[in-house]
Amino acid sequence: MTLATKTRTLLTALALTGFGTQMALADKISVLTEAPAPAAEAPADAVVVNIAKMKYEQPEVTIKPGQTVTWINTEAMPHNVAFKAGVVGEAKMDGAMMKKDQSYSITFNEAGTYDYHCTPHPFMKAKVIVE
Repeated sequence: MTLATKTRTLLTALALTGFGTQMALADKISVLTEAPAPAAEAPADAVVVNIAKMKYEQPEVTIKPGQTVTWINTEAMPHNVAFKAGVVGEAKMDGAMMKKDQSYSITFNEAGTYDYHCTPHPFMKAKVIVE
């Protein structure tokens, strides 16, 4: 197998994996942007969860289906929002790492309880309840 063929095969596999993951997540949640955005660009109507002092400041938020939650990292330590397998889809979902003053937004489309954590700091835990 040539290098070009290996590269095409790898790219195809990655594309199919990404497509499959997006399809699995599409019903329960919608990630607004894959990369973190500046905090100032967070959706105005979103429920905001600030990250400070190594914790999610609101350990539990309750929203309605179709509402968006935006996490804003207010400290120098990078953080993210991650869901274990089975929470938002069959596979686990690790959100992008946010640096200071960056945000990450997810719209929750289905009722349920969505427990999440920070990948590098698994003691940081919280949940979104959609009812």
